[in-house]
Amino acid sequence: MTIRNALERPMQGIEWILLFLGVIAFAVTLVAAGIVLGRIGVATATLLTHIGRTLAKLGGDLVRAIGGLVVAVALLPIALARLIILKPSQALGALASAGREARTAALALASALLVRPLELIGFGALVRHVRRRLPAAMSAPSDGRGSGAGAGAEFEGYEILRELARGGSGARLFVAEPDARTRRRIGLASGAVVIKSFDFDDGTHAADMVREGRSLDAARKLGLVLDHEAAERRFWYVMRYYEGLDLGRFVRSMHEAAGELGAADLDTERIVLVASLVRDIVATLRDWHASGLWHKDIKPENAIVHEGRATLVDLGLVTPLASHMTLTTHGTEYFRDPELVRQALRGARVSEVDAARFDLYGAGAVLYFVLEGTFPAHGVLSGFRKQSPACLQWIARRAMADFDRRYANAEEMLADLDRALLGGDPWAVRPADLPSMRGGAEESEDGRSEEARFLATTMRGAPAPVAIPAAPPDATLLAVPRVRVTNWWTGAYEVVSVRPLPAGLPAASSRGLGVAIAVLVVAVLALAAVIGYWIANSASSGGLMRFAL
Repeated sequence: MTIRNALERPMQGIEWILLFLGVIAFAVTLVAAGIVLGRIGVATATLLTHIGRTLAKLGGDLVRAIGGLVVAVALLPIALARLIILKPSQALGALASAGREARTAALALASALLVRPLELIGFGALVRHVRRRLPAAMSAPSDGRGSGAGAGAEFEGYEILRELARGGSGARLFVAEPDARTRRRIGLASGAVVIKSFDFDDGTHAADMVREGRSLDAARKLGLVLDHEAAERRFWYVMRYYEGLDLGRFVRSMHEAAGELGAADLDTERIVLVASLVRDIVATLRDWHASGLWHKDIKPENAIVHEGRATLVDLGLVTPLASHMTLTTHGTEYFRDPELVRQALRGARVSEVDAARFDLYGAGAVLYFVLEGTFPAHGVLSGFRKQSPACLQWIARRAMADFDRRYANAEEMLADLDRALLGGDPWAVRPADLPSMRGGAEESEDGRSEEARFLATTMRGAPAPVAIPAAPPDATLLAVPRVRVTNWWTGAYEVVSVRPLPAGLPAASSRGLGVAIAVLVVAVLALAAVIGYWIANSASSGGLMRFAL
């Protein structure tokens, strides 16, 4: 049959059907191929982003390692000079600082050489799990009777389970189980306790024991101390033991989880959650200050997230507000009030200043930390780089403001936090709506509101605040959320009273790619079958030529 005859012959029904199927198969092939290529592109971009972030962390580790080594080496001649001028205590302090810097450098170098390569090949979750659990495992006893780390320590009525890392005062910390008689005496129905023991034979100084003893009576009234005993060479007291992550590790894990999901900032649920944990700390400070106690070392590592609440656990530096002792600069840098350092250098006594405000500075620094995932390196002048509600930023800045400009007491800060978190939508609350701003309506003689005057006096030299659009209200956020840890070994947790937090990348991503590939394969096979049919019939009927034309 000639080509002319083949073209003039009308197409049969089966040929029309095959032509229609061929066009559909070709179109589906193009669409499926586009989806597959798009998914591959997204996966490639995600991989490159992961590599970039890991390399950035690697670079940061190397910088910390080099910086720590340089500082450690620089401190050695300083220690030697202080020793030459007969200041042995200062020389020992410089040597201790050099040792800490060297340890920091070693840890950073180990992270760069071991941790970052493991994260690069996809073992980040394993690395984080080992980092969380290794310290506790190393401090655990070698047998179930506590004969390991707690060997040699005996406290009548208590069975030692394990020993914890020592605090800054040099006291030994033991996790213990009270016997039935002791439980009835101290009024503890269940749970373990922590025993803090000061022993002259272990290097404890008399000043540390005196400071702890002076705050003991007030701590007992608050229920912070359950039991105590004093002897000639040591004294110890008992506190409740709270199992859980410290607030620092808890918050860092939340920021890391958000980063793994591709979000630079915390979502509303997480923001309300971490801010509510800070609220717990401020509520505790209110009670402590009302009982005449100054904590003196507010930081994320001194709060444990336990049963959905943040609990302050370290009493190592607690001091009576009425104490006549001279102020000292104990505490943790970046969470320690610069005004405390200035007053200590001036030789002021605790009772001469409103020391409770030093704790409020620490609470504001912790609020900054939970929102940003890092410490406020420049105090009140530290800028907010991540998106977070303006009212919470305001509370953090006011708590860290100049001594006379910050909150007068913990009750004021607590009222502002309650207003910001009420309803679960802090994005809808303006700084002017906070109780401490008196509604934001009052203006000064120069016509500026209280909010504007506060910013003018506390934010000189600070980066300009970033305008953040308010998120739409969420009807499901009707209460301040609480976190409930469901597995202390793996760190798994769930949030109560709000929507569940996303546990990982959406599962639909991998399924979507598989479906696209399957559709592409089926479409290609269908298209090949149609073309094969036309090729097989082209010699006799000219179908291929007609199809091509």
